[in-house]
Amino acid sequence: MSDRQRELQRQRALALEQVAWFDREIAKVAGQGQGKVPAQLAPPAVAPAAPLVTEQAADEIIARYSPSPHNTERDVKRGCYLYFALALGAVVLIALTVFFIYSRK
Repeated sequence: MSDRQRELQRQRALALEQVAWFDREIAKVAGQGQGKVPAQLAPPAVAPAAPLVTEQAADEIIARYSPSPHNTERDVKRGCYLYFALALGAVVLIALTVFFIYSRK
């Protein structure tokens, strides 16, 4: 049995379980007893889904695509210096604009 078929059967069982819950709730509201579900609507046992990726495979994927800690540290420092330079440039530009506006009067 393929993984897709197992997953579809698991989803179908969950949907049947949800429909049975709706039937029980409707029966409770309608006052038709204790909300027993007919045997034909009782959900089948749901088997837990098999993990798609093992823990070792997940660790390999993370190791392959995660950035190096040394490169990340360097990139963060570079970004901080860049933001500082841009903020300092903006302050200087605003100060010069204010100076030229008020010096002409």
